[in-house]
Amino acid sequence: MKERLRLPAEWEPHSACWLAFPYLQDEWPFNLGAAQASIAALCRAIADRGDETVRLLVTNGEIEARARSLIGDVRNVRYVTTDYGDCWLRDTAPLIGHRDNGELGALCFEFNGWGGKYEMPFDGRVSGWLTERLRARRFECPVVLEGGALDTNGQGTFLTTVSCALNPNRNPGLTRGAFENALADRVFMERLIWLDEGLEHDHTDGHIDMIARFAALDTVICMKSNPSAPNAELLHSIEQKLRAAGLKVLGVPAPPALRAPNGAPLPVSYCNFYIANSAVIVPTYGVAEDDAALGAIADAFPGREVVGLPATDLLWGGGAFHCVTQAQPSTS
Repeated sequence: MKERLRLPAEWEPHSACWLAFPYLQDEWPFNLGAAQASIAALCRAIADRGDETVRLLVTNGEIEARARSLIGDVRNVRYVTTDYGDCWLRDTAPLIGHRDNGELGALCFEFNGWGGKYEMPFDGRVSGWLTERLRARRFECPVVLEGGALDTNGQGTFLTTVSCALNPNRNPGLTRGAFENALADRVFMERLIWLDEGLEHDHTDGHIDMIARFAALDTVICMKSNPSAPNAELLHSIEQKLRAAGLKVLGVPAPPALRAPNGAPLPVSYCNFYIANSAVIVPTYGVAEDDAALGAIADAFPGREVVGLPATDLLWGGGAFHCVTQAQPSTS
């Protein structure tokens, strides 16, 4: 019988969290220093309050020194030198799961720079480098996709969006059925719930981790529709479709519209949180909705501290905390 990988729910125990320190000035023309400080704060929160080992990629000694100066003397932060592009490891690294024998395996998609829009040096090498370092068996999936496009409850139910997974800039002509077959041939999957599209102005064409996340086997967090907030009709449609799929939906407030320094609208979301071993690290934006969002997410994760961190500086680059993290599941 063919072995299939089990991708765990993100609240299952982690042995480490992988991140990468941003260093490309061209990718952060307005705020490289602020983005670096944001990643440093996230590393501290995951390592300390999240009780999780952080393995931070750096390109050389100079970049490591910069990272150390911002992070400080924090236990459980390890620096790993290698080549990589930018900091979006959710998408450039593989999704790591468990094989039948309990060892690590890695679901590896083809990667084309988010539909050819953002091609950065060395991004295509990260998946192979990390699986080799972890000695994980590669489960090669012959579709173009990024890790942020999938979310799972760890027991075979997945979420994704048509606008990303079936986008002609990634998989021209691919059908839902063909996509499902390719995924189910490599991972344990009982059903895949399709949403039509993600947030407007999302650079990723609609990654699921910006709009809906599992909080329990049958429970999903998404943002509540608000007539005064961006994407109001879309958020209402997402909630209705999740309920129609038989899932319990926990709503968090939708933040107001925000813009980057160049005036571009941002895909603002509270759903792009990272679930660490002892904490949930939630993006905040310095707006009135932050406190209510943190409270709602705390209700969804009893037993974990909920930590709000400013995320606007990272969002200027296209994503937030889930986008820059890749969990390594525990094997013990």
